[in-house]
Amino acid sequence: MNIHRIGAMSSILFLSIGFAPVSQAADVLLQNATATFSQADFWGAQNTIDGVAVGAVTSWAVNRPDGTSLAETIVWETRGDLSVNPATPLNFTLFHGDLVPVADHNLGKFRLSYTTDDRALFADGLNTGGDVSANWVVIDPDSFSSSTGETFTKLGDLSLLVSGGTNTNSTYTVGAAIAADGITGFRLEALEDPSLPFNGPGRQASNGNFHLSEFTVSTVPEPGAIWQLSLGLLVLFWLGKHRAGRQGARYSNNGSLA
Repeated sequence: MNIHRIGAMSSILFLSIGFAPVSQAADVLLQNATATFSQADFWGAQNTIDGVAVGAVTSWAVNRPDGTSLAETIVWETRGDLSVNPATPLNFTLFHGDLVPVADHNLGKFRLSYTTDDRALFADGLNTGGDVSANWVVIDPDSFSSSTGETFTKLGDLSLLVSGGTNTNSTYTVGAAIAADGITGFRLEALEDPSLPFNGPGRQASNGNFHLSEFTVSTVPEPGAIWQLSLGLLVLFWLGKHRAGRQGARYSNNGSLA
């Protein structure tokens, strides 16, 4: 192995260590967003998986014609069966990036679940009156944060109640380490709470509405798994360098490579 190959391997090694948390993340593709109610078709469930996190009229919203907002549910299918374990925790990202005139349309209380039911049994793609019935397993979140300083309180039913912060176009990140095989879908319940404006489920001051502009799921290996990969690359690097040293010694002794 020549010096150029050794240099290349060392570069790969250090890049893998530096960028492993990014490169190892895997997005979970979602489809057939389905809701119990949508404020309008242009504020429908499919907006949450259209790849547009920030923009005008690009979210799911639930304000009713009479001006009220009630608890509603949205579900998504996974495009392929998903198996996870605590070494590859799930990360959920909830974007509130709809550029509506009043920007305080964040979720105020919500709960996440997963199912392994056949996809034919739920998620029919409707914006209102959609089929969200399945055997759901509530997810116990173990980490939660917001881009704008909100506080999360985990309640006894494993829902998250949001307070404080700027409540303006926030991005929520929720992590959960679970063990499950063959996940076919996820559910988000937007829930009411007396601490929220008009009982929520959103934090909009005048009606308790919210605008969820995008919902993404990804799996990220724990640091231990990333370092195992880096250690393997380090061993390969050492073996290559050792071999190059032996070849150099033979060349020095014999005048040619053995």
